[in-house]
Amino acid sequence: MKRTTVLLMVLLLGAVVASGCIGNGTATTSPTNTSPQPTASTPEQTRAATSSSIPTQTETEKPYYPATITDFANRTVTIEKEPLKVVTLAPSITEDLYYLGLFDRVVGVTDYDDFPPEVASVTRIGGYGKYANLEIIASLQPDLILADSYSLSIIDDLEKIAPVVIVDPHSLGDIPRALELLGEVFNAEGNAQKAIAKFNAGIEAIYSAVKSEPRLGVFYVVWNSPLMTAGGGTFISDVIKLAGGENVFNDTAGWPTVSPEQVIERNPDVIILTPHCGMTVQDVYSGPLANTKAARDGRVYVIENENDLIHPSPRVVKGLETIAKLLHPEAFRVKYPLTVTDFEGRTVTIEKEPERIVSLAPSITETLFYIGAGGKVVGVTDYDDFPPAVNNITRIGGYGKYANLEVMASLNPDLIIADDFSLSILDSLEKIAPVIIVAPKSIEDIYRQVELLGKVTNREEGARTVIADMKAKVSYITSAVSGKPKVKTFFLLSYYNGYWTGGNGTFISDLITLAGGENIFSDVSGWGAASEEQIIERNPEVIIISPNAGIKPEDLCSGPLSEVDAVKNGRVYVLSDENLVVRPGPRIVHGLEEIAGYLYPEAFNLQPQPLVCNTTASATG
Repeated sequence: MKRTTVLLMVLLLGAVVASGCIGNGTATTSPTNTSPQPTASTPEQTRAATSSSIPTQTETEKPYYPATITDFANRTVTIEKEPLKVVTLAPSITEDLYYLGLFDRVVGVTDYDDFPPEVASVTRIGGYGKYANLEIIASLQPDLILADSYSLSIIDDLEKIAPVVIVDPHSLGDIPRALELLGEVFNAEGNAQKAIAKFNAGIEAIYSAVKSEPRLGVFYVVWNSPLMTAGGGTFISDVIKLAGGENVFNDTAGWPTVSPEQVIERNPDVIILTPHCGMTVQDVYSGPLANTKAARDGRVYVIENENDLIHPSPRVVKGLETIAKLLHPEAFRVKYPLTVTDFEGRTVTIEKEPERIVSLAPSITETLFYIGAGGKVVGVTDYDDFPPAVNNITRIGGYGKYANLEVMASLNPDLIIADDFSLSILDSLEKIAPVIIVAPKSIEDIYRQVELLGKVTNREEGARTVIADMKAKVSYITSAVSGKPKVKTFFLLSYYNGYWTGGNGTFISDLITLAGGENIFSDVSGWGAASEEQIIERNPEVIIISPNAGIKPEDLCSGPLSEVDAVKNGRVYVLSDENLVVRPGPRIVHGLEEIAGYLYPEAFNLQPQPLVCNTTASATG
């Protein structure tokens, strides 16, 4: 234990953080951290909790204030009285006050504060340093301003408003020091010591869990164009190390720009993306980084909130835990045997962590890769085509009764995951291995599928990050189209003995609705063929065609459908990939995004290629 503690403190003291924003100088805000944290219900309760650990005047025989402290800039500052109205000029400081039980004192925060959730109702004072609005700060009449080094350039102006204390942690080891300083400022040393003890215990618990695990090479994507990463000596690099990984660009400094070829050469075991890095998991699997071990093994993750990693406050324990669980799920293994209930209401017991999985649907395969269990997949259907790594996995035939049971059995799987197409052969499958059925019929069901597969494969953290990323994208899209007029939409899946489309109860219909559109055949159930007369009568404003429909947009220019608004106005588009809207897996949110872009291009700053018919061109010429 002593050796662990010494090593841990060496790591803590050696970590370096860029506590502000990186790259182009802007910061991003991600989905709110909703993990339970210690907080009081009311300001009175909070203040009572704080003062409970503070010696009273009678006990000390003299008042605590005025109190003189030395801040992170080595400035001597005298606090004349207990601060009750505080403006913070860095998110990490706001978070520190929250963990100290002092959040009720905060009356102003930066535009980039996103935690705790209650911060949403606090007055915003602008950006960092010179981008702070001094008039707003003054209007709040604070009795104390807490800032980091970004505000040193305006400290003279700030001091005209209220006393200023600089709290500027640049390493994990500085976080306890920041808490201790704030404890002195607010006469809350007892609360500070409790917060420090909890922080240190959290760090040590995570480090202890992974210290014996093999070090995994990690590539952390800061930005995609140009491709940027975190170098050695950065806060992120040291968090990766504490989480049981090794930054593959640890030999560089700062925030270097790297090439895909360099990443491939260093061949990371894991790739970490953030919600605002400009790169998606699909981009990794579809681009040059698909040639990395991380992509081949299905170990490409999007963390829920990068601020859990870059804000130097006790919040970083959550970020560290996330990375550690993604890198080493086996160190946090769920207990087996594990009993679950699948989508058919069947109770299935998994005796041990599955290592050899046969997937009987492409959407299941994609889900397994997204949650970090792709390396466990040993058999897939003939129709699996994503990610590219499936090309090296044994094929077991088609769906349901068309699956080859002999090939499947020869793979010695310890788990088979199927959809409802395989119910007809369920008895035969169960003779080979335990079987779990997943059959999502809505996006909410997809979330449930991801969660279930994460649980049975011991990839719960990977599943959680996938669900969070999906929900964030859905929320962004639905917010962007909210309140806009509904666009009448027709989706053409196939042109064979009619115009085949999806009605109520299909994923495509749900996606059109979420994207702000109105499916003109939402009154029809399931998949069916529509006639030209029906389409003309319902007069869609936008037509979206599957790339495998057997018909091109130009073909509509010379037929009866040339009279509908979509064709006349050139709003006929071809979906980039049919599987984005018909496979119930994590990629379905990309289908939603594409549909929304066709319906409301102005909301997403897009300019989709319009259909230009010869007759239309002649008429306008």
